[in-house]
Amino acid sequence: MSLQEIVVMMHNGEYGRAISLLEDEVSNESRSPAEKTEYCRWLAECHQKTDDQKSAGDWYLEAVKRVLAQKVDNRSKASQALPLCDKALECYRAGGDQADVLVAARVRQYFLGLR
Repeated sequence: MSLQEIVVMMHNGEYGRAISLLEDEVSNESRSPAEKTEYCRWLAECHQKTDDQKSAGDWYLEAVKRVLAQKVDNRSKASQALPLCDKALECYRAGGDQADVLVAARVRQYFLGLR
C-alpha cells in the first residue's frame, strides 16, 4: 500500500489500519531516518485519535530516537526533537504514568541543552 493511501485512511478515520501499515513502514530498512521519524509522528497522531495517550507518547519518543539517528547537527536535532518531546509530555500527562512523564521531561531537558 502506498503512503498516499495510508494518509487517506487516516483522514477517513481508519486509524487501526493506518497504525498497522505505518508500523510496517517504520521497520522498513529501506526508509531513511527522516522518513521513519515522520511515520512515528503519524503513528502517535493515530494513537491520539483512538485516545491511546500512552502509546501516542511512546511513538513521539520513538520519533525523537529517529531524530537522533539523523546525520544533522545537534541544533537541528534539537529543533526537530523539542516539539516531539512536548507532544510526548502532553500525551503522557493525559494517559501515561509518572515514570513516562519523567522520561519525556528529561529527554526534553537534554535537547534544550543542545540549542
